[in-house]
Amino acid sequence: MTRFLFYFVLLPALLPVILIVGYVYKQDKVEREPALMVLKALFYGALFSLADIPVERLLQQIIAAYYPAMDINYQLAENFLGVAAVEELTKWLVLYLFIWKSHDFDYKFDGIVYGVSASLGFAGLENIIYVIHYGTGVAVSRALFAIPGHAAFGIIMGFFLARAKHFRLRGHSFISFLCMVLCIAIPVCIHGTYDFLLSPAANSSNFSPYFFILVIVIDVISYRIIRHESRTGRPL
Repeated sequence: MTRFLFYFVLLPALLPVILIVGYVYKQDKVEREPALMVLKALFYGALFSLADIPVERLLQQIIAAYYPAMDINYQLAENFLGVAAVEELTKWLVLYLFIWKSHDFDYKFDGIVYGVSASLGFAGLENIIYVIHYGTGVAVSRALFAIPGHAAFGIIMGFFLARAKHFRLRGHSFISFLCMVLCIAIPVCIHGTYDFLLSPAANSSNFSPYFFILVIVIDVISYRIIRHESRTGRPL
């Protein structure tokens, strides 16, 4: 039973998470973050994701009271407000509560390390739940799309979180606030678009081919952010 759980649930669900977090962690060329802090972000990202389940269900019930389930307005509201906003706010909350004031968060690249960790802690637990419910086969598609997608949302969130702290330390409170808004708003918009393009309404409206374009664009942008921030290695 233990071997079955490891090989058919934990390994396929968590391997892409470990590989991506490990890759980003190794790109921290100047001063790598304490492993305990990275594990802390992963753990709380997973833990806080449990609170999303009742919140998302409640919001979906509220949205369903206003729009039919197959209506495009329902799909937009559900994916942007009922899912993306809830999940990205949860990840941001982990970063704000446990990372923002840490003395270890002292380089711009650190925001990316912690952003990816919190995001993939969330995605890792979500992946385990999917594999348990739908079998090992679903792990392949999620390893190609969902896990890199969550990583990209975390990279962008971490990028702007580092800018927010950079400007806060220099006394530019308004610019710091704007960066903090972007830290949440951009991942929510991308995540909501990502989910909407997979929805029945998007499929019926022939929007779904744009999903693959979005995936390529956000993956390329995320990779370039990692490379740029790793290469420059600037302190906050």
